[in-house]
Amino acid sequence: MDRNLCGPPPTPDIEWEIVELFKREAAGICRYARGLGMDQGTADDALQEAFFRFFLCRSAGQEIRSPKGWLFRVVHNYYLDQHRAGSRNNVGIESLANLPCAEHHSQSDSDVSSLLRELPRIGLSAREVECIRLRTEDLSYEEIAGVLGLQVGTVGALLARAHEKIRKAAAGRGRKGHDFGAALVRVKGYAS
Repeated sequence: MDRNLCGPPPTPDIEWEIVELFKREAAGICRYARGLGMDQGTADDALQEAFFRFFLCRSAGQEIRSPKGWLFRVVHNYYLDQHRAGSRNNVGIESLANLPCAEHHSQSDSDVSSLLRELPRIGLSAREVECIRLRTEDLSYEEIAGVLGLQVGTVGALLARAHEKIRKAAAGRGRKGHDFGAALVRVKGYAS
């Protein structure tokens, strides 16, 4: 292949950056992909595509201000491309509880999965659910806005509405403490 088309070879710093980024973010990106409705194979493909594109951009000398948000955006777009192409697999948000790609499963993860399964049933919009899902992966408002193509203020408004709906649903069901509360605390930025 013509060396001019490929660009300079990657530096050890870029390789180290990608390995460390993969260690930190791969499980969360995979959970997100599965939550979008991808089967395990498609989620793995999306993860590989995201890191491959990241590698190409960084090797070409491009700076990426928010690598985590950037990777989630690539996976989100990969899903949209697959969805438009007719490759549908509506696993849905309910599948988050039993994801084989998660590196570990703690009580907190179980609480979050329980909350995520409840969200559509308590009247959250698809965008509100998506914002919550990304927030549970510790993305900032700015990163969520980048992934979903929204303004930061819109993300804040969606999360505020979602929080209010969740709070009302929890109060209406008489739920306190562990079941809703622990999961809600896990979603950064929410405190009852």
